[in-house]
Amino acid sequence: MSITKWLFAGLGWAFGGPIGALLGYFIGKAISPDKQLGDGGSYSYTSTHRGPYRNTGTQQDINAALMVLIAAVMKVDGAVKKSELDFVKRFLLANYGEENGKQMLKVLQQMVERDIPIDQVCAQIKVNTDYSTRYHMVDFLFGIGGADGEFNQAEINMLRLIAQYLGISSSDYTSIFERHVGYTDGSGYSGSSSSTRSSYNKDPYRVLGIDSSATDDEVKKAYRRMAMKYHPDRVAGMSEELQRNAAEQMKEINEAYEVIKQRRANLR
Repeated sequence: MSITKWLFAGLGWAFGGPIGALLGYFIGKAISPDKQLGDGGSYSYTSTHRGPYRNTGTQQDINAALMVLIAAVMKVDGAVKKSELDFVKRFLLANYGEENGKQMLKVLQQMVERDIPIDQVCAQIKVNTDYSTRYHMVDFLFGIGGADGEFNQAEINMLRLIAQYLGISSSDYTSIFERHVGYTDGSGYSGSSSSTRSSYNKDPYRVLGIDSSATDDEVKKAYRRMAMKYHPDRVAGMSEELQRNAAEQMKEINEAYEVIKQRRANLR
């Protein structure tokens, strides 16, 4: 089966709209007679989304949408880095297999040369996926942005824009940002000791999406809320790479919670 037939055979809502148009342009297949491919025109699509807790379509729809967002993040600083390609290659091979994964990597490498209507792409994703899926997509994209060990301002701006268009709350965005980018002012934590992880370089409160003035009860509630986002049941239907990413971020959340508890215990 050709990559064209193989890819579109598994797509539902991503078959049309800006996502399908971008993929179809590079694969050389018209998505439907009334949609132009790669001409910079407007795109329309219908949604059968049935509420905030359900995803329409298939996992392949989510993977295809994620590929377009990946391209937007990779191209924003004007240079596609090997570390980013290696990160994405693992995702593609894990989800599409050896042969198809390599073909999709070529499509992605071409896609970064095109203009991507990120607002339209995110709108299409938003009406067809639940909040948890979009949250984990943004989290995964931060992993790509930091694949080379650093974030530049262009990448951060794009990631923030994607999060906004996908409807990610400010507290959730702050948590994702802190877990990936870290505490960058170099001031450390006053009053901390070696027993409170003096090498910890992130703001544990921001990791949990709260202020340092939060009460102990509020800290516990924030931790439980964040832990639920990464509960295995919440990510079970997602791709292998997204599940792996979720497990890694759960460790970050646990660590932040432990740091807060240790710091507060030392002040008593």
